Amino acid sequence: MNLRQLIRLFLKHKYWIILVPILVAIGVFYLSQNLSQKYESTTVIFTNPSSEQGVNDGGSIRMDFYTSNNLFDNLTLLLKSRETLKTAALRLLALHLNQTEPDPNILDAEDLQELKKHFTSSLREELVAPGDPQETFQRLLNHEKTYPESPINYLLREHPHYSVQEIQDHLTVMRKSSSDMMEVTFHSDKAYITYHTLVYITEAFMDRYSRIKKMENVSSIAYFENQMHLAQKKLREAETNLKAFMSENRILNYYEQGKYLDIAKLEHEQDEERSKRVITGTRANLEKIENLFEGFDTRQNVIRRINTLQDKIVSKNQQLQGVQLHRENSLLSSSLEKEIQGLQKEIEEESQKLFRNNISIEGLQRRQALDEWLQLKLQYEEQVQALDVMQERKAYLNDKIKEFAPLGAELKRLEREVDVNENQYLSILHGLNMAYLKKYDLEMTSPQKLIDEPFFPKKPLPSKRKLLVAGSLFGSGFFMVSCIIFLFFIDPRIKSAEKAQQVTGLRVAGGWVDEKKLDKKVFKERLSRKLMQQLLNHVNQYLNPEKRPHVIILYSLSPGEGKTFLAKQLVKEFQGKGQSVLYYGPDVVENQTEMGCETFLYDTEKEIYESQNRVWRDRFSDFHKDYILIELPDFQDHHINYSLINSAHVLIQVIDAQRSWSLTHSAKMDDLNNTIKIPHVVWLNKMDEEEMEALNGEIPKGRGPLRVKIKELVS
Repeated sequence: MNLRQLIRLFLKHKYWIILVPILVAIGVFYLSQNLSQKYESTTVIFTNPSSEQGVNDGGSIRMDFYTSNNLFDNLTLLLKSRETLKTAALRLLALHLNQTEPDPNILDAEDLQELKKHFTSSLREELVAPGDPQETFQRLLNHEKTYPESPINYLLREHPHYSVQEIQDHLTVMRKSSSDMMEVTFHSDKAYITYHTLVYITEAFMDRYSRIKKMENVSSIAYFENQMHLAQKKLREAETNLKAFMSENRILNYYEQGKYLDIAKLEHEQDEERSKRVITGTRANLEKIENLFEGFDTRQNVIRRINTLQDKIVSKNQQLQGVQLHRENSLLSSSLEKEIQGLQKEIEEESQKLFRNNISIEGLQRRQALDEWLQLKLQYEEQVQALDVMQERKAYLNDKIKEFAPLGAELKRLEREVDVNENQYLSILHGLNMAYLKKYDLEMTSPQKLIDEPFFPKKPLPSKRKLLVAGSLFGSGFFMVSCIIFLFFIDPRIKSAEKAQQVTGLRVAGGWVDEKKLDKKVFKERLSRKLMQQLLNHVNQYLNPEKRPHVIILYSLSPGEGKTFLAKQLVKEFQGKGQSVLYYGPDVVENQTEMGCETFLYDTEKEIYESQNRVWRDRFSDFHKDYILIELPDFQDHHINYSLINSAHVLIQVIDAQRSWSLTHSAKMDDLNNTIKIPHVVWLNKMDEEEMEALNGEIPKGRGPLRVKIKELVS
């Protein structure tokens, strides 16, 4: 739907759009004449969210967005709770029951008489404590709990001033922006009812909230005291177990004692290693000195050998001198010399052995060897005895470490148990202290404070009568417009060329306006010629001027669509142009004699048109006519002659634009589109003016001077 269609739709239903809202507004205007006046009073309460102290962390709760909203939701629900409103209603009732005379600031004469109707004299004497509204309130509260069917319950349930539900409906609670202020508003039809009800609601809320906080604090103190005794008992038991364990195992300081054992073991290992090294060195030195002692016998043997060799040399020298003196054989002399040299060489070798045996390689003189050996022997024996003592010490240290090591895990467990119980005790003690601080804070100050006291309303609220009338006017107007648009979209009728083309899948060749709804200013002759010319211009594109006659078939899916009317208009148009026309239609057509051309009729019951179809198809050229118009009966109740249809030049489907389109029509159109091979178009009958203008252009009719002037300016 475009803007132009929307405007025309509104203009078409302008009377509904205008008259219905006006009638509704008039009805609301008269019905709201007796609206009661409303009085409103407001109070502002400072909620003081910082008073919500946590007993565990010792400070205020973190006030983020969600915490703040949750707090105000809780306060709102508490203020609007049934118990709070019931308390306020009973206080108001107690105040009014204490009134014996009308008071414009408490209870007027009309409401006083109405209230007396609900209480008998005896019941009134039983409940009312003259001059003491507080005592009257207590009696009302006790009586209401004792007797569920008493008049008090009826008033709390049904009375417009004391009903809890009525008070809740007229009570509004809201937060002032994002502040800590809470605004409470109450309204009713009486100023004194509004004022006193709001006062009692505020008092009941603040008193109940204070009691809730005090009860929470008392419960917290009792809880922390009980937990403190349990934690203290656990702490003492843990300390006793730790003390007994340390006494039993003679532990002064486990960590220092363990450190001492580790150090002693390390030093012992170092001393043992050092003693082993000393023993090893001492043993090596002793072995060397003892080896020197073993060479003493060898020295004596070497000396004796040297003396023997010297004696032999002396003997040989004497023999050599005797040989040389007597100048004996030179060979003997040479042999003796060689023997002497050999003996000298042996003496030198023995002298070397003696020298090596006399002085050690380490440079120790033989005379010092015995003293050195004695010192090393004493040192060696001392180290061996010390190593035996160290082995005993090592075994002792290992036994102590083996005995002391497992005690650490148990000692640590006992100490951890003491620490846990101590921390728990301190935490509970801290919570108890904070609970006591909160108790003192609640006793000294109230978490809720009145910023603005409730005021007595002197003037009623402005009447909402104008707003109701305006709302009914625009609301009903919007409703009518919505209904018209909704009905337009759910309308199953064809109405427009766009929808006809959408549902049939065929091009719309033209249409005809609904003459019964046609405006009197329309020039019908000009409009008729214009509409027929549009149809002919569209049809002529499918006709060959050189091949005559031109066969045009008219049909419709349902009866009464306007096929005969279109045939008459075509005959009139063709004959007006001097062309000959033959009309061939069913015998049920009325006023066929008024067709104005040569006419042939067929019997739809006997289907003569089907049996003679071939004859007529062969005789089309024998008619010597320019146009042959064939009107087929509706396809809803008659057989479809596809061979006759496909032998024509153009097929025109006539559709009443005011008819509804169903799924049956769509199924038939699918069959036709799949079977028909000739050009196939749609002609819409009985179209609305606005839809006809969308198809054919502007309808010729008399225009007002203003529209003519605008058209001239635009052109």
